[in-house]
Amino acid sequence: MAPPELHPAVLQNVALTVRPTTGSALALETKVLDLEPQSDGSTTLVVAPPPGLDPREHHFDATLAWTYPLGRMECTVRTRPARRAYGEVWLLCPSAPATRLQERAYFRARIAVPVLLTWTDLDAEREPEQDPDVEPEPIDLAGVVVDLSEGGLLATVPRGSRAPAVGTRLEATVRVDDEDLAQPATVVRHVRFASGGIGVAVAFAEPRRHGDRLRAVVFAVERRRRSRT
Repeated sequence: MAPPELHPAVLQNVALTVRPTTGSALALETKVLDLEPQSDGSTTLVVAPPPGLDPREHHFDATLAWTYPLGRMECTVRTRPARRAYGEVWLLCPSAPATRLQERAYFRARIAVPVLLTWTDLDAEREPEQDPDVEPEPIDLAGVVVDLSEGGLLATVPRGSRAPAVGTRLEATVRVDDEDLAQPATVVRHVRFASGGIGVAVAFAEPRRHGDRLRAVVFAVERRRRSRT
C-alpha cells in the first residue's frame, strides 16, 4: 500500500469516497480501527462502516485519502464487510500503491477554531410583497474548522443547517487567538462525515491576505502534534 510510516494511524480519521452500484459517489469520513498486515506485504485497514450505509455492502471502486506530516496521501481500495470482536467493520484492501497528492499547494493541519460563513442567496425566491430592488439579507452560518491551510478550510456545520451550495461566493471569517481573519472564498465541495454531520470546504480567493498568519498557526499545530508522538 505504501511504506509503513505512511499508513494512516489507528484511530486516525480518513476520507473515503465510495461509488455505490446505484446513485452518485459519496464522500464520507470514517476512522481507522486497526491495521492488519497481509502475507503479500500489503496492509488491510479495518475501518468503521459510515452511518447510513449498508455495512454488508461491497465496493470495488473506492478511494481512501488521509493526511500525514508531509502532505496528503491517496489510494484506491476495495471494501468488503467483516466482523471483529468490537462489531461490524469494513476491510479496505489496496488495489494500487498509495500516492502523494501533489496538487495541494498549501500545508494543512487538523485544528478546531470557530468560523463564520456569510453569503447572500441571490437565487432565493422572493416573497410577493418584497421590493425587487432590495437585496436579500446576508446569511450567517457558524461552524467549526476541522482542517485549515492558508489556501482554504474544511468546516463542520450544525445538522439541519442550510449550507451554502457548491460554487457559492462568500466571506469566511476564521477566529484565531481572539483575532478575526476575514477573506472572500468559494465553496468547492460538501463532505458527509461518518457522524452524520455536514462539512463545507472552501477555497480562499486571496490566500496571501492572511497567508502568513494562517501558515504560522498551521505549522504550530503540527509541531505540537509531532512533539506528542
